[in-house]
Amino acid sequence: RPESIRFAEEIGLIDRGYDHPDETAIRKADVIIFALYPEILKDWISEHQFLFKYGLLITDVTGVKSCIVYDVQQMLRDDVEYVPSHPMAGREVSGVENADDTIFHGANFIVAPTEKNTEAGIEWCRGLGKILGCRKISVLTPEEHDEMIGFVSQLTHCIAIALMTCSENRHLAEYTGDSFRDLTRIARINDLMWSELFLRNKEPLLRQMDTFLREFS
Repeated sequence: RPESIRFAEEIGLIDRGYDHPDETAIRKADVIIFALYPEILKDWISEHQFLFKYGLLITDVTGVKSCIVYDVQQMLRDDVEYVPSHPMAGREVSGVENADDTIFHGANFIVAPTEKNTEAGIEWCRGLGKILGCRKISVLTPEEHDEMIGFVSQLTHCIAIALMTCSENRHLAEYTGDSFRDLTRIARINDLMWSELFLRNKEPLLRQMDTFLREFS
């Protein structure tokens, strides 16, 4: 959104922003960090990779990996390296107006490389996690990442939403304490994004849901 870009420029969060893929900016980039929905990410790279500088390093913060990593690496030019990553940090609010870099301080950071990645590329991505101030940096395969995310992130969102929708009492806010607020904070989600993440990680998420249901029963 143009207004988001103007806001970010005015308060000094960014030097320059664009509301379209600016060819000059893309050609000059040494590094690109993508924050796009999975399918949009694949389409964007397919359409614009002819603009990438030789030796460009790219990573992403996408919440699922297996469904996009191999497709992107297969289509990507040989002189460009894509190292998948996922900072485990987020909030229930969105928009540049709510930007807060302290969410990374002490957070976990996952790098999810494949056999197509170089040691130098993986170390660069690990270094990004350190720059952000992350506490623990782990290296997992895309499949290991998705299985873990199915439990620690996606299942917890499903539980929070289910908890919020299993009562029609409109006065809950008058009675709740910290435990309920902590359990349901993440129920305020971007439904379009999370629907895609759930569906793109369907099998690992279903396994985790089944395990939870057995334990709960």
